[in-house]
Amino acid sequence: MKQIIFLVVGWFLIAIPGCDQGNIDLDNSGDEPLTVIIDELQYDLAPGEYQRIKLEKGRHILTIVDKDGKTQEEETFRVVAGGLINVAKGNYLVWTDLYGDPNLRKEKLKEDWIDIGDQSFFGEFETLPTDEYYIEKKWDYGLSENFPDDLLGWEMGKEKYIIKRKLFREEELVKAYNSLVEGQ
Repeated sequence: MKQIIFLVVGWFLIAIPGCDQGNIDLDNSGDEPLTVIIDELQYDLAPGEYQRIKLEKGRHILTIVDKDGKTQEEETFRVVAGGLINVAKGNYLVWTDLYGDPNLRKEKLKEDWIDIGDQSFFGEFETLPTDEYYIEKKWDYGLSENFPDDLLGWEMGKEKYIIKRKLFREEELVKAYNSLVEGQ
């Protein structure tokens, strides 16, 4: 019995650090390697590289350095809950979707057409500013998470719907949207 308790306690202690996946999407969607220094911690990001990091609430100092060692930006930002550090000032969108009664889409969502590249998309999308390095979170799912496939295990209100939002790099949104349309 004691061995079982030690195994369970040991497994729990090992699992705890893995549970905290961070609150910041640190993303280099650009074509050049960049070094990001937040407070005293350094992150080297290759082109297209993403990391999920943990930052405490409060003010932080951000420095972005290019491959030649030249400082591109130095600023402070405030974390409230978490968000995105847009290292290369790339294009990101938040896609809002409704789970539940599809007849409620028109009433509950602000769907419209949006052009991305040479393609048009219909839905509720918010383009994030490209002139800010830090954007506070206003989505439910970050870059490394997917929209859920179904409502299994969710508790819905009396209206029988839930609205969820997901953060996308622009090119990833195009792929996800096209994949969804092709799957219908």
